[in-house]
Amino acid sequence: MKRLLHTDPELIRLSIPISQEEMKKLESNLIENGCLEPIVIWNGVILDGHKRYRICVEENIDFEINDMKFEDINEATIWICSHRISQYSRKSTPYQYLIGKWYAIQKLVNYEKRKRSGYISFSREYVKKTDETYYHYGHTSISMGKELGMNRSTIEKYRRLSESMDRIDMIEPKLFQAILSGDVEFSQNEIIRMMRYDNKTISMLRHEFVDRKDVKMRAYGNRKHRNKVVNSNEEGNNEITLTMGIKQMPKFDPDMSLRGLTLTIPMWISAMERAQQQTDMSIATEDAKLQLGEMLIRLDDKIQDVLEVL
Repeated sequence: MKRLLHTDPELIRLSIPISQEEMKKLESNLIENGCLEPIVIWNGVILDGHKRYRICVEENIDFEINDMKFEDINEATIWICSHRISQYSRKSTPYQYLIGKWYAIQKLVNYEKRKRSGYISFSREYVKKTDETYYHYGHTSISMGKELGMNRSTIEKYRRLSESMDRIDMIEPKLFQAILSGDVEFSQNEIIRMMRYDNKTISMLRHEFVDRKDVKMRAYGNRKHRNKVVNSNEEGNNEITLTMGIKQMPKFDPDMSLRGLTLTIPMWISAMERAQQQTDMSIATEDAKLQLGEMLIRLDDKIQDVLEVL
């Protein structure tokens, strides 16, 4: 079947880039075997199959269409994200990016549904419905976490990652594509921190890690240099600089700090357990709960930082 289809910039972002080698394999497969999977569309806009459609048009290959029915673009976006996450490992940036996009849209959809139903609160409190059940202000991340088997704070973190990735795409699409395709590797926290970088710094990162032809061959060297770049920016000058010098060897026990942290953490755990046992959450103030929640999310971020280097 031949038909002129349209694309949407926001939906194209969800079509995870692939390497040139993978693109050539896909093209060869389509030319040899034809397009075996239909192009999924909604209102004439491609939801799934952007790469296959482009190759089919260029090579004059017939293709079938699966015309999906959704209420609006938000529901279509949720379908794309939930449909594609199975193609990636949980530790991969594409997986985390798609979860973050899914959550952001799902949160908006749930908000609009609650608003139309008349049980919405603007004070971030527990909201009573007409059927005597309750919604918590964070129920979207909680329900998604249960569905996907992950912590609520992880869902929130992936949202911040996806927002940072979208900003990178607006400034330097090549860097965005390189990160999602795996040509350049950054940790979750590194990507999230890029949200604070100015446009010039993002462009310099693209030049450093994308423009050079031997990125993959120099992956180890790039990683060491990248850490210097990120640390330099985190100090607040937003300028990429190289700091060189002689490595200082530890004068004392190299495990001293780790042992100290290991001994401290049980006290944190005890404090959390004590707070849970001694506090009636139903009467605790919302401000106190929000402040604690924010600090726990920051603690979780730092825990993930440490786990990445252990």
